[in-house]
Amino acid sequence: MVQLLRLLDINPEDILPQRPPFILIDRLTHCDETKTSTRLTIRHDNIFVSGGMMLASGLIENIAQTCAARLGYFNLISGQPVKIGFIGAVSDLHVSRTPQTGETLNTTIWVKEEVFGMTLANAEIRACDETIVTANIKIAIRQ
Repeated sequence: MVQLLRLLDINPEDILPQRPPFILIDRLTHCDETKTSTRLTIRHDNIFVSGGMMLASGLIENIAQTCAARLGYFNLISGQPVKIGFIGAVSDLHVSRTPQTGETLNTTIWVKEEVFGMTLANAEIRACDETIVTANIKIAIRQ
């Protein structure tokens, strides 16, 4: 049974397999078959923050969780349990700067291909109207 849900009403814990303090999205802001966007405001107590800056590993995990939010959203609206995925590969990663606490990240992924339980996507993180991260990511989904 498919049900329509307002994206802003969705709790990230309902669409992600991760649990606090490892959740790195605050809100799902857009989701369709090929494009998904999330928002995260970086707080000082984030486990990927050091010296007031988000670590590159946190930025990669934020991208991966944006991919997971897409799958989790489709699982949720179809009444299925949230599936677990794993980062299979990250390529062409470019980090122009690491964001500071208090900044809001707007992360978008564009799905390029889904085949044999693998999702291939391009990703972009923007902060303060500036692209700060681009990458390609491959996510493997546990069946």
